[in-house]
Amino acid sequence: MAEFKEDPKPIVPLWLVSFGDMMTNALTFFILMVSMSHQRNYGLIASGLGSFVVALKSHGLPGLMTDDEKLAIFNEFRSRFNLPPEEDPERREAHVDASELELVRAAAASALEPHDELFQPAIASFEKGSALLTDASRTYLDRLADTLRPGRAQVLLLEGHALDAGPAFGDQNHRLALARARAVREYLLKEHEIPADRVEARAWLVEVDPDGAGTRCVDARLVTPARTK
Repeated sequence: MAEFKEDPKPIVPLWLVSFGDMMTNALTFFILMVSMSHQRNYGLIASGLGSFVVALKSHGLPGLMTDDEKLAIFNEFRSRFNLPPEEDPERREAHVDASELELVRAAAASALEPHDELFQPAIASFEKGSALLTDASRTYLDRLADTLRPGRAQVLLLEGHALDAGPAFGDQNHRLALARARAVREYLLKEHEIPADRVEARAWLVEVDPDGAGTRCVDARLVTPARTK
């Protein structure tokens, strides 16, 4: 009668243990990064996840994946965050429309967080179809500069409005609105030395007022985050 021999237990390869540890550390890193972020820019999160997956599937070797394959991965993550498709994964920051819409969506998400704010309407007005500051707007901004200057832990939000975009802005009102907000921001940074990390430019995608000067101006909100217990 043959002697009974117990089947040897399966041995986990050592490389698989190291790989599992690496994946756990990477997952923990992304969870901490998202949970600790004060401003959740979904475009940056989608880009980071897409780059991570591309690096895994290509084993870090250039040329192993085609541009179309990389683009499909980036667009998959962008769709999960309800973002528009990316035209070129190698030039994500240069995609004007997508980056502007991502800023607006991220701003909308952060606006839901508790905060106190001081609203000042129409701190700058513009000519139809233009994002250039007029002399009158510059003078008015000079007078308001001290009241607009953010203090400690405060952020100045500049909200552009537009319903009069022409061919220069591709007939897209949100692009003109954002250009107007950026013009005010650049003026305050240059002429009144307001810290750049305390001023944000945003655009209204849908106007409440269907007509009038209120759609050709920039509003200001001096925001103070509410203290949490």
